[in-house]
Amino acid sequence: MDREQRWWGLTAPAWAVDTGLVLGVGILQVYTSWAAARNQPAARPLDVWAYLILAGTALALAVRRRHPDWTLAVTVAGSVGYFALQYPYALSPLAALIAVHLVIGRGRRATGWAGAGFLVVVPVGAALLLARNPDDVVASLMWSLVVVVIGQLAEVSWVRREYVREVERRLAAAEHGREEEALRRAHEERLRIARELHDVTSHTISVITLQAAAATEAVDRADGREQVRTALGAIRTASRQAMAEMKAALGVLRPDRGAGLRRPMPGVAQLRDLAGTLDGTGVRVEFVETGLPRPLPPALDLTVYRVVQEALTNVLRHARARRAVVTLRFETGGVVVQVDDDGGGADPAGCAEPAGHGLAGMAERVAAVGGRLRVGPGPGPAHGFQVVAWLPLDAEPVA
Repeated sequence: MDREQRWWGLTAPAWAVDTGLVLGVGILQVYTSWAAARNQPAARPLDVWAYLILAGTALALAVRRRHPDWTLAVTVAGSVGYFALQYPYALSPLAALIAVHLVIGRGRRATGWAGAGFLVVVPVGAALLLARNPDDVVASLMWSLVVVVIGQLAEVSWVRREYVREVERRLAAAEHGREEEALRRAHEERLRIARELHDVTSHTISVITLQAAAATEAVDRADGREQVRTALGAIRTASRQAMAEMKAALGVLRPDRGAGLRRPMPGVAQLRDLAGTLDGTGVRVEFVETGLPRPLPPALDLTVYRVVQEALTNVLRHARARRAVVTLRFETGGVVVQVDDDGGGADPAGCAEPAGHGLAGMAERVAAVGGRLRVGPGPGPAHGFQVVAWLPLDAEPVA
């Protein structure tokens, strides 16, 4: 049972509301019936049974919230018995009308209207059968109208309550949908930043590692000074490039402070420089461009660069290759990016170390711009490994 109830706009303890309702209804039923007895001389005089019926129907309202059907049954039975015993009528069925309104208003419409039907059938039937005077017939018809109006008011209350519940449900669903959309966008943004950081750091660290190893080996040789200088220069260039790309990738995290420092993301124009970072690592990179070059949308331009970057990183880390060929082919409806190497291919025995998450990130990037990716053993007797990505020129990036 509710601990507090709102009554005429005021909040009060439930027991106070129940007590006030029972006393008020009981007093009204007893007093109006006693007053009506003087104007209805043909009615049966009020006795102990009449007062017990009036008090009992009022008392049943105290449990209306926990047992509405039981309250309806008691109040309707008491009111029908009161009419059947021909006691003077006034507000004697008030408790029954309240119970009918309560039950219908809670959505138990069939039960509520059944109770309302009993309230109408008995007095109206008795008035029509006995027909002691025309006033009784008119009063019975008026009583029927009152019961119907009370039932309709309860229907309106139920419809309004259902409407409010539906609005609240839709608002809650909309709020839940907004929260899910925000979480989805945040998750996608984290994945995007993670891919950027992986592509930047993975390639740069691989280049730095190999160049540092070459410099270390050259230190002990008498003629290795020039090779050390070249390796250290490559390390410095790769480090600076990585810092610039990381600032650009992380600029979205500080849009208010980093807007002035934001740099353009790399693209096709930087592919030759990217291939040059592998000088001195033992892998010779050739760059081939065919077709009619044209400017690419920023998202597509960055995707081309990242695909080549990740493919060359895998060549350094996994393939044990000596040669790699990067082919960029401009077609009518798209761009084809292809990277071939002469290393160990897809055979695990030929790989220096197991692959990480690079290929998965590459596939996500290609799919985000509506492209297709194929990776696997290269054709021909040289085998090796091949990465081929087709990227449409007119595709919109997928959020």
